This record gives sequence, C-alpha cells and structure tokens, in this order.
Amino acid sequence: MNLSRREFLRNVSVTGGALTIGFSLTGCSDIPLPNTGENVFSPNAFLSISSSGEIEVQIHRTEMGQGVVTGLITLIAEELEVDPRQVKYQMAPVHSVYTNSEYMLQLTGGSNSIRTEHLPLRRAGAAARDVLLRAAAADSGLPLEQLSASNGIVSSVDGNFQAAYGDLVRTAITIPVAEDIALKPDEQLKLIGKYDRRVDAPEKSNGTAVFGIDVQIENCATAVLVRSPNIGGKLLNFDAEQARQHPGVIDIFAIDQGVAVVAQGYWPARKAAQMITANFTATEHPLDSSGKIRQAMTDAFAKGDFAEVRDDAAENSAPEVQWTEAEYHLPFLAHATMEPQNATARVTADHCDVWVGTQSPDIARDAAAGALGRSRDSVTVHNHLMGGGFGRRIAADNVAEVVAIAQRIDRPVKLVWSREDDTQNDFYRPAMAGQLRAKVGADGSVSSWRHRIVGPSVSQQIAPQFGKTMLPGWVPEALPALAGNFMATKDSSSVEGAKELPYRFDGIEVGYHNLETAVPLGFWRSVGHSHTAFVVESFVDELAHKAGQDPLQFRLKHLAPDARERRVLQAVAEMAGWGKPAEGRFQGIAVHESFHSVVAEVAEISISNGRPKLEQFFCAVDCGRAINPDIVKDQMEGGIVFGLTAALHGQITLEGGSVEQSNFHDYPMLRHNEMPEVHVKILPSSAEPTGVGEPGTPPAAPALANAIFAATGKRHRELPLRLS
Repeated sequence: MNLSRREFLRNVSVTGGALTIGFSLTGCSDIPLPNTGENVFSPNAFLSISSSGEIEVQIHRTEMGQGVVTGLITLIAEELEVDPRQVKYQMAPVHSVYTNSEYMLQLTGGSNSIRTEHLPLRRAGAAARDVLLRAAAADSGLPLEQLSASNGIVSSVDGNFQAAYGDLVRTAITIPVAEDIALKPDEQLKLIGKYDRRVDAPEKSNGTAVFGIDVQIENCATAVLVRSPNIGGKLLNFDAEQARQHPGVIDIFAIDQGVAVVAQGYWPARKAAQMITANFTATEHPLDSSGKIRQAMTDAFAKGDFAEVRDDAAENSAPEVQWTEAEYHLPFLAHATMEPQNATARVTADHCDVWVGTQSPDIARDAAAGALGRSRDSVTVHNHLMGGGFGRRIAADNVAEVVAIAQRIDRPVKLVWSREDDTQNDFYRPAMAGQLRAKVGADGSVSSWRHRIVGPSVSQQIAPQFGKTMLPGWVPEALPALAGNFMATKDSSSVEGAKELPYRFDGIEVGYHNLETAVPLGFWRSVGHSHTAFVVESFVDELAHKAGQDPLQFRLKHLAPDARERRVLQAVAEMAGWGKPAEGRFQGIAVHESFHSVVAEVAEISISNGRPKLEQFFCAVDCGRAINPDIVKDQMEGGIVFGLTAALHGQITLEGGSVEQSNFHDYPMLRHNEMPEVHVKILPSSAEPTGVGEPGTPPAAPALANAIFAATGKRHRELPLRLS
C-alpha cells in the first residue's frame, strides 16, 4: 500500500489530556479526529497516550486467535520504544479510516493484516516518538540530539533529565506532527522478529477475555431460532402451543429466518424450541443433493464449456507421448469454529447496539441496518474477540437474525446458535472438481498442461454483499448483484493457485465453469487455494512418477532458479531428510504459494493395521520478515491441522436440499491421537511481511495424499481420503 505523506498523518489532537496520533489508511477520509474525552469514542485515532501515561491502541483488524493484536501492537511498540505489555487495546469501531485497503471494507481476511498495516503502524509509532522527543527538548531546554526514548521514558545522554511519556503530553499537544519520520534501521530493532509473548494471553488464560458469546447486558434475554432444514426454505406455519408453556419462555414468534424462541436463558429457549413443530418449503434448486451435484460436475467436463483464465500456448512441438489424465473431487466444507455463531442486540426507537465477534464490523452494521430498515448511522457495532473465524465470521446472518428478534422484544437479546445450527446453516467452502491432462516427455519435461475447474462461485454470492456495504444505501441492490454475476464467470476465488502455476511447463491452459447450486457459500481458510493446491500438487506428483523421477527433483527441475518455491522445497527436504525416511516410514511432498507466502510441506507416515498413520509433518515457510516468529509457527501448525482435518474427515453432503451432517460425531475434527509431530522452519528474510494465517493449509492434503501413494501405490484423487 502506497501512502502519501498527506494521506498518512492526518492530525494531532488532545482532548481529555491525551495525545492522539491519527492517520488514514485509505487516504479518502477527511473526517476529523473524534473527541477522546470521557465516554466518547475515538475512531479516527490509532494511538493515544494519556497524561497518566496510559497507552492505548485501536485494533482495527479482528482477533480470532491468529495473534493480530500482538502483531499490530508489536509494530507500534517497536517505534514508540515501549514494552508491548504496557499497551492497552480495544477493538476499533466501524469507521472509514479502518478500511482494509485491499477490500475497501473494514474486513479481516486474506491473511493481509500485517502485510498491509506494518508500515502505517510503524510510522504511527515513530511519529508519536518524535513528538515526545521534541516535547522533552522543549521542556528540558536540551538539544534534540542529546535525548533518546526507551521503555516509555525520554532521557538525556548525561542522565540528568528523564521524563515519562505521560509527563510530556501537555507540551506534546502543542507541537506539530512531522510527516517524514525515519523508521528504525534493522540493526536497531528490538521487538520485530523477536517478540513472542502474546499480548492477549493473560486475559484468555484467566478468563477475563470477553468473546462475543460472553457478552453480558443487563436484563438480557436469550434466543434460539428454529430454522428451515431445507436450504432456502421459507416458513409455512408452526405450532408452538406446548413450547409457550415451558418455564422461562418469554415469547415465540416468526421472523424471516424461522421461528424465534426467546427465554430467560439458553436451555429454556433450546428445550422450548425442541417442542415446536414447524413446516418449511422445499429447496427449489434442482441440484439439491450431493449425487446430483457430482453428476453435474461430470457433465460439465464432458460439455467443455469453460471460461478461459489462462492460455499459454506451447512453444515447442510436443513429442508423441501418451497423455496423463486425472480427475479430482473435493466436497463442501463447514468452518466449524469452536465458538458457535452468536450476537447480542439492543434495539430502541432511534438506535441499535450490536455486540458480536465479527471479521467485518461494517458488514455487520449494514446487516443490522437492513434488517431494521434504518440508516447505518443508527447502528453501533461493538466488536469482540472470536473463538475462531476462518472466514465464517465475515458473514453477518447472525446479526440480521438477532436484531429482527430484538426489535420485537423490549429488552436486549442474545442469540446463540447450537453446534447443529452452525453445521447445518454455514456458508460453506464450495465443492470443486478438477480435471487435468498433460504430456510428459522421455526427459521428464511437461507440455500441454490443461486444468479445468468446475464448482460454484464464491464471488457470485459474496460480491453483492460486499458491494452493498461499500456503496451508499440508496444504490439499488440489483447493481451489486450484477457485479457478482459478472465476477462469477472467471471467479478468481475459484481458480487462485491454479492460474498462477509456478512450474515452467511448455503450455499451460486453465479454464473455469461456474456450477450454480443453492448452497450458501463463503470464504474458508485459504479459499480457492484449499482445493487447487490438492489438485495441482497431486497431479504434479503423478507426472513425476510417470516420468520415473523423484517428486522433489521433478518439481525443482520445473522451477526457475530464483523461484521462492525452490527455496522452501530445498529447506523442507533438508528438514525431513527427504528420500531417506526411517524404515517403515513413507514421505510425500507439496509446495504452494498463497497470500504472498510460499509454503512447502513433507508428510511422513507409517502403515499401522493396514491404515496410514501420521508420524511427522515438516513445514518450511517464506513469509518475508516474521514480526512475531512464534505466532508464525503457531499459524503454520494451525493451518496444517485445518488442512489435515479436511483431508481425513471434512465432508458436507446434501440430500433433498438438507445438510446431512449435524455435529462433531459426523463432522469430526482431527483428534489428538491422529496429530503428527510438526516441525516448522521460517526462512530468514528482510522482505516485507506476507500472510501467515492461511498458507499452511493448502499443502497439507496433497503432501499427505502423496505420502499415502508412496506407501501403498494407491493414488487418492478425492477428499476426504478413503483410507480403508
């Protein structure tokens, strides 16, 4: 992101005795900094320092376990010369200054929080430090070059002057903020690349952290919702006579999304909901079962109606060799966040407050306003910590539901989803299929690579909501919908990772066919890379074996000398002792770039009682400069767990328009006894940081599938892997 000096530092203001450094991330907001006095938000302020010495940062990217609070505070604290543990934080409210520059929404996703914000936040810390140093020079009468800042204190070289930051605020507020402040050189960095203490760990350990589901509002009732078991089904009628008599029930009524049960607590509401008989319309879409969708994918391959997304013609005449062909299938997947969906709302005659953990507060605000038929300005979203997001909490269906319920009840209402609600009413990772063919010469060279992809478009469903939130309220909803339909023809979210193939094959063709279904879709950790990596890296492995070459060497042969993929492949191979596993062990390898990071992984397995057993997993990542190395390692490990869960267990199936899975017994997670020992290596780099929240996921499934082939000689082309 390129920010001009004018776009960067917007203003300095003092209200209530605090120095506030504000800046624009978008360069399009001329809204003045709000008052920071008592009971007043400061949404255009990222960093404030009070006269009592309290330092507070607005966290404008949501924390869902990925460590963004620690990362963003580390960046500011580095330049401000304070211990990150001295910094207090709060989740930022909805405001244009917090817009994600890549999405034009206040959204956390795409693993871009550190990548896009590391320079602006370092500059904010440096600007504040500069003002404080000049304030100290004014107070002490000393030349600026004789002063330095460290650990929240400005001191003179001779030690005769010291002043805490809070003591300098009164003078600092009178000093203009310079627009060009040099950042610390690499050799002076104390925190970046070294700081590994989670700022949010204490509150999460002692139980004081407040997640969305923990919100307590005085006189708050609890609601659950009886939803249609059929995707897209509408309520026809319901019988709640018996349920109304259940102790604790306050009211039962219909809303657009189903039958709302409001009670004095969760269990009274849930028990009463189980007593309700409700009838809904059937799913209207003809592709209402997994079998029909699978057949439609096969038919699409046969018809050959594909939008071209890449077409590099072969330069050399390919030798007359046999085609290698394969077809891969991946299912719908749920997010299965540990904290089920929830939201709390209080609706009055002229205002609505929503308390929720959301990845996109402005989408949540828009959903609330739309459900109430009110202006966006009449809604305040109080964002909270989240027990997992993975893309699910970009959607705001829970917010629309809770405000519709709270509008009918003269008191605050907390809506809580059950695990069954969550599993059967998700915005799913789309089912996808890939058909590949290529020629392999006698020397192992690959030509005429063709990759065709069939599956429903995420962008077709998501883009209208994004556009609706981005655009003024008076814009007709048909306009964003048209944009979604246009994007669906060559949906980048469906082909990413396939279109940008890193291998130097002679001739690469990639095509996409949007297969529309009724299934609600959403971004799932690593989005399109979650399926394209499995397909591409599995087929590359097939080609290597077809050529009679080692899978690692085959990949290296087709990568440019300076390719980042080459670097991580060589690193992970060394870590894993590639090609020399212990007796009874078998290895598989995969590499993939996503979110500007490149990750290579090696799965090492054994065979126990005729079934593969995960023993070790090795991961090498090139993510530029690692701001918090332990967090990077944690995210690689978490991404691997996510990928292995999908590879071994993940599958959402449909029958008659209904999701067949309901809870962890039939949509299981990876268990402790299945978890391999994971080793992660971060490749040293001075390049700008890239994403780490998602890139560990894509290579996991193909690395495991390739290891299974090495062990059994059986090629798996479908997820979840059938290991019996």
